[in-house]
Amino acid sequence: MFKFTHIVSYLTVFIVISLILTGCSEDETQTDRTLTLQAQLSEQEETIAELTRDNQALRASIQQLQRPQNFSYIEQLDEEARGHYQAFLETNDLTHFESFTSDEMFVVFLHSVVTGEDGVSTSILYNDESFDDFTDLQAYYQEELFREYLETALDFRYFYDLHVDEIQSRTDKDIVKMSVRFELFSATHVAELRRQDGIWKVYAGPYD
Repeated sequence: MFKFTHIVSYLTVFIVISLILTGCSEDETQTDRTLTLQAQLSEQEETIAELTRDNQALRASIQQLQRPQNFSYIEQLDEEARGHYQAFLETNDLTHFESFTSDEMFVVFLHSVVTGEDGVSTSILYNDESFDDFTDLQAYYQEELFREYLETALDFRYFYDLHVDEIQSRTDKDIVKMSVRFELFSATHVAELRRQDGIWKVYAGPYD
């Protein structure tokens, strides 16, 4: 009787251990399945987020195209500055820009780029003596800079912020930042202007 009781006890323990091990195996399988499903869900969420971003970018582009096309950089200046700009066009005298701040001069530069006034663009382009004369500097502008600045001028229409970064600026050098926003997306263009001939000019180096 004693032996039989022990045998039953051993069998009971064996059965219990087997059930526990079977349960652990099933738990491990369930855990693996859960991890797999979580990974798949994470991938789907990333895909949805990417599609959402693409959709937002597309809608922002559509809205940009639907905006009125009569934007003018020069109209962003006050009436007095616009008067000086007009006087410069009539006389080609750079002294009309002596009262302009660096950020105002950058606006004038972008306006001249958009309107195709290469002479104006070149006149307010900084020359660190890399170019012997105006003709060479203008050729450099037309060949190396025009396309880049035209894209900048088109991309930063309807800018919402334009300011001089006082921390990075120096006595004869200003860092101008222009920012634009399309719904959730924003971008900032950083321009360097240097003082030359009594006015602020756009530095587009490094030059040769």
